[in-house]
Amino acid sequence: MSVLSFEKPKKVRPTSEHNDYYSSDSGVAGTYVPNMSNADRRKWKAKLIAGKDPRVEIRKSIGRSQVQIVMVVRPDFSTSISANGRMDFTSQDWIELLQARNEALSHGQLTLGAEWQTS
Repeated sequence: MSVLSFEKPKKVRPTSEHNDYYSSDSGVAGTYVPNMSNADRRKWKAKLIAGKDPRVEIRKSIGRSQVQIVMVVRPDFSTSISANGRMDFTSQDWIELLQARNEALSHGQLTLGAEWQTS
């Protein structure tokens, strides 16, 4: 079963309303309050980026706090992970993170073919 979702999450409220309600999400560096459903928050959201720097970007909110991780997977198997706070993974989250990385590599190869190999 795949853990990655390449579907863009739907917003639960208009951006202006969201930013008024969560003032910390209106441009203050290092803060993030997701404007999506709880179901979408739990997904490993992925986006394939083509071009000079082909990659798959993966995002997920972890835990009850608003910690979001961003994982970038490139064709040479390199992976970078950043977050806006401390990351405490459950065993299941860690297993899914590794699965998401492997799925990203496969998806990039299947979707971009030769372009995925050029970086």
